[in-house]
Amino acid sequence: MEIYLEYLAIRFAIIGGVIALVVLALFAVAMILRRLGKLDRARDMVEPMIRESARRRGGLANMVVERVVKERR
Repeated sequence: MEIYLEYLAIRFAIIGGVIALVVLALFAVAMILRRLGKLDRARDMVEPMIRESARRRGGLANMVVERVVKERR
């Protein structure tokens, strides 16, 4: 039982580390785009894809995306 709990803890740590690295990488890309002045262009390119995905899912995801888009404009 103890070995099983150790494996679970290690697995949790690895998954948490990977998620943290992905978040840091996305933040770094956003900062680079912001410094180059291309963040707004990237948002404009990604917005239709996110909006369509939220529309397909419906419910809360659609409501959140619509509200964010309204506030941005």
